[in-house]
Amino acid sequence: MDLSSGMLARSAANCCIQADAARLPLADGCAAAVVIGDGPLFAAEAARVMAAGAVLVWFNALGDGAPFFVPAQVLAEAMTAATGGPRDAVQSQAHWGSRAVLRPAAPPSGLRHAHP
Repeated sequence: MDLSSGMLARSAANCCIQADAARLPLADGCAAAVVIGDGPLFAAEAARVMAAGAVLVWFNALGDGAPFFVPAQVLAEAMTAATGGPRDAVQSQAHWGSRAVLRPAAPPSGLRHAHP
């Protein structure tokens, strides 16, 4: 999915959709994962389409020098606010690129869920 028809024309993907990431043409809660590459995070829209337990994978090719670079902690704070639940984030950087994976935070160890 991309807003740019030129970028879609370069894609090798079998299915391409031209769309604005701020208004995804997807049903609420339909995505097990949202992957954002070299683009801005629309946290509320990503949260809307994410199923319970879904992950967000965010990356850019130029690492912390990229126009859309956001530290993992800031991504986690934005997604926590958008989803209403805490998010754990792991970030890595290799050469120029950076990646972050965010998932729902696990309950603190030692806490048990009540069973009815």
